[in-house]
Amino acid sequence: MKLLEQLLSLISEAVLLPTLAAIVILVGWSTMLLGGLLREWLGRSHTAFILAQLRRAHVEGGDQVRLLQILSTATSGLPARLHQLLAQWGGAGELAHCLVDLEIETATALSRLTWMTRIAPMLGLMGTLIPLGPALTGLASGDLATLSSNLVVAFTATVVGVLLGCCSYTMNLVRKNWYQSDLSTLEHLFINANRPAMP
Repeated sequence: MKLLEQLLSLISEAVLLPTLAAIVILVGWSTMLLGGLLREWLGRSHTAFILAQLRRAHVEGGDQVRLLQILSTATSGLPARLHQLLAQWGGAGELAHCLVDLEIETATALSRLTWMTRIAPMLGLMGTLIPLGPALTGLASGDLATLSSNLVVAFTATVVGVLLGCCSYTMNLVRKNWYQSDLSTLEHLFINANRPAMP
């Protein structure tokens, strides 16, 4: 029994440093994602303008050719990405496939944020619980320096882990709303657009 306890203690102490390193890496990654979200937000006005033009052309009876002409002027957001996919796959004949690819790409982007939303608090909890063992040992032996240093690590890991979870959840929610709205508009407009008349 004593051997098992020592083994578990050794394992938990061994994963403390990787856990803290993972939290630091997630902080850096979250900062990059936040910068990307800010860039997308700054481009939302252009995306909204392109989508408004597409809707107007659709209402006026514009065919796919007209919609694709408008789409080619997009420089940001999902409209620009759809134009890139169409160029890669060879044009309007692959429109349905490109829309599916675009949906997969957005789902992949959101899944990263969903993963961080779940994993960051878990790492924070691990970073909290692991130092509590040495902290309690220090308390029992009267070593206040060991107690305080381990408690600082524990509570810092908790705060950072929860903060990362909150940030990633918020970014996921905002992006999900943007992507769902834009995808719904693009799919409706292009699927229901009149095809150009055959010569």
